[in-house]
Amino acid sequence: MTAETELPAYLPYPRFLLKMDISHTAKLLYVLLLDRSTLSQKNGWQDSEGRIYIVYPIAEIAEMLDKGCTTIKGALNELDAAGLLERRRTGFSAANRLYVKVPPIPVVQFSDQLTDGKPTLIRAGNRPTDSRKTDLMTVGKPSPNQTNINNLIESQTKRASEGQPPAAYGRYKNVFLSDAELLELEQDFPGKWEYYLDRLSCHIASTGKQYHSHAATIYKWAQEDAAKGKAAPKQGIPDYSCKEGESL
Repeated sequence: MTAETELPAYLPYPRFLLKMDISHTAKLLYVLLLDRSTLSQKNGWQDSEGRIYIVYPIAEIAEMLDKGCTTIKGALNELDAAGLLERRRTGFSAANRLYVKVPPIPVVQFSDQLTDGKPTLIRAGNRPTDSRKTDLMTVGKPSPNQTNINNLIESQTKRASEGQPPAAYGRYKNVFLSDAELLELEQDFPGKWEYYLDRLSCHIASTGKQYHSHAATIYKWAQEDAAKGKAAPKQGIPDYSCKEGESL
């Protein structure tokens, strides 16, 4: 690069995402939705409350990120659970409105001699998504109605250290896979990995069974299916196998 080098088109990647315990797909999805929100700002897409929203069908998102629709739905649920996204229905068979949320950036006002001994105030700025200011908060006594991004990151990091998977997939959102496991399934079973996710999800929901590793269970089922396919004779071709001493 030189001073005159033109940069290619790029997406905004907020720094706070680097420390969030969500999947890589969820982070990329948030970046994509945040970029689309800036376009909505320019075009004046806002509701009656002045909140910026976007309309982005899941199929188009999946095509943009080169992922399956099931993966995108799981990533949307992650962002929703992390407090970074809000979805609202607009009517029957109509696409949902997506509201991308931006965590507030606190501005600390340090105490001086005049205010020494008094609690330091932190004033959060306007949120670009809803144009509404948050309440004043005191250090050590956060308002119970405000989402603290640091506490969110800490709780998610604790979940990861306890061995809990980062994301849920399947029809009933009860199949837990890491990013690496999901990527391996997509590579090893192209065109069928979503079938196995939904199959395991329905099985767990209907039987209540628990598995030590959902990824290992899917691989076991795939191996069993492959073995059955090899053992069974092909349709339309007679089975001429016979035991020793028999004749056709």
